[in-house]
Amino acid sequence: MREIWLVLREQIKYFPVMLRLARYETRAKYKDHSLGVLWDVINPVMQIATYWLVFGIGLRQGGTTDGVPYVGWLVIGQATWLFLNTSFMDATWSIRNNVRQVSKMNFPISIMPTVRTWINVIPFAITLAVGVLIAVGSGVHLTMHAFQFVYYFLAMLAFLHALGIFNATITVLFPDYQQLIQTIMRFVFWFSGAVIDIAAKLGPDHARIGRLIELNPFYYLISGVRDSFLSTGWIWDHPSQNLAFWMFVLVVLLLGSHLHLKFRAYFADLV
Repeated sequence: MREIWLVLREQIKYFPVMLRLARYETRAKYKDHSLGVLWDVINPVMQIATYWLVFGIGLRQGGTTDGVPYVGWLVIGQATWLFLNTSFMDATWSIRNNVRQVSKMNFPISIMPTVRTWINVIPFAITLAVGVLIAVGSGVHLTMHAFQFVYYFLAMLAFLHALGIFNATITVLFPDYQQLIQTIMRFVFWFSGAVIDIAAKLGPDHARIGRLIELNPFYYLISGVRDSFLSTGWIWDHPSQNLAFWMFVLVVLLLGSHLHLKFRAYFADLV
């Protein structure tokens, strides 16, 4: 637990630095593009539109999921998945790609995975807002459930920090790990509930498999954001999922913090 606190203390102490780095990297990324940071919104919106055309109009032809219009269900889930997946993958290579530059600066390398998350927060907020507007336009009514989003957003930050520090450290030690993660995430996408709720589709005959899928942290977060804006459930409706999620975050954070503090003095020599 001491190692977790040491890494978290660095996140808190250098939080203003993280925000400045996030702004700088966002501007640098699009400095040669006429539309600039608008591409961070255009790209995910176009991806969501593609999935809506394929699944919402082509395969599903409208319909409902969990008692709400499918288009609203889809766009909110997709907006959340894109934020989680992009931040997750960006954090994985964040230390390996920046270790030499950061070693010459006056802030710890442990903040780099979190910087990648904050780079994606504003595009996520805009994309999610578009998704909520589409959901409302399709007949969804916002209720007090929407306040739950604060909890799920904090849960996303905790989840991304834990996995970020773990994955970024492992990638420095084993470069092939990043390629492995990319392959795994293509598989995880279909079990995340972003475009289709496989756990519900399995039915009572495969209830155990469905319950295992629901323990997937990506599924937990995406379902939670949907519950918030589609008014389909409360946080306390899923005690086993809540426990499994936070136990997962704690274990990964403990492992990631331990490995990071143990090996970070050697990062520059390993890259």
